[in-house]
Amino acid sequence: MALNPLISVVIPTYNRADLIVKTINSLQLQQYKNYEIIIVDDGSTDNTAEVVQPLLNDKTHYVLKENAERAAARNYGVSISKGEYINFFDSDDIALPNHLATAAAMIEEKGDIEWFHMAYSWADPQGNIFRETNHFSGQTLNHIMCNGNPLSCNGVIIRKDIAQKHKFNEDRALSASEDYELWCRLAARYPLHYTNTITSVVIDHEARSVRRINGDKLIRRLQLLVSYLQQDEEVRRYFGKDFDKIKMDANSYIALHLGEIPGYKLKSIFFLFKSFTNSMTVIKNKRFYATLKNILIKW
Repeated sequence: MALNPLISVVIPTYNRADLIVKTINSLQLQQYKNYEIIIVDDGSTDNTAEVVQPLLNDKTHYVLKENAERAAARNYGVSISKGEYINFFDSDDIALPNHLATAAAMIEEKGDIEWFHMAYSWADPQGNIFRETNHFSGQTLNHIMCNGNPLSCNGVIIRKDIAQKHKFNEDRALSASEDYELWCRLAARYPLHYTNTITSVVIDHEARSVRRINGDKLIRRLQLLVSYLQQDEEVRRYFGKDFDKIKMDANSYIALHLGEIPGYKLKSIFFLFKSFTNSMTVIKNKRFYATLKNILIKW
């Protein structure tokens, strides 16, 4: 792998005209200069095309495609990218100036690395940091991938040939879990290296997709996640008995969010019990007690 690799930053977006400009600006102000930005507009109905137009240049490109959800937008971005490595960046978050420089340093240090993750923080819409996710330990992160999704899409860098071979699952019903589904498939095949250097900020605004949950669609999505992963022989072989923890995490996630939706309390209890039968380690998870709180206090 040559030094100073070209890194393609793929930004899938849908109706984020009010947020995407800050995202693009943050990526155009990188310390590392050998990059391209590919904005894949997944059929926006707002004025996204208009607001990004002044930002386009020889390194920043915009393409509009028919709506097919974020997985398809990311896969399309990969197909037209020129970089040796791919970074998938959400259109409502912020890259710190060291984002791509840190990625390039990791590639130089590790050599022909398949994929890796960089740490991130969470901030409110005013930019106030309230959580940092930079506590990882161990030689790689593969061993923790059965415990739920600890990764930020913004922090994941994948070698292009790997991204072409292992694409995001484009089933629309899986959308919002398509990233974790891919991370598990990759973790079953390649070491997941990492750095605890924070390079991006996830903005916790009210319009984030996780805040707009339909109970029945949520159940379907997480059940599909488990089903797709079960169909992957390498995933089943790699995780072995720990696959029950993936099931546990999916069911506890369902239980937590159903507990916040009127009319879904009994189903929340059902999935919480189901998570316990998957793995009793669920009682060590803060989500377990948050779900109980939702059920008992918000009943």
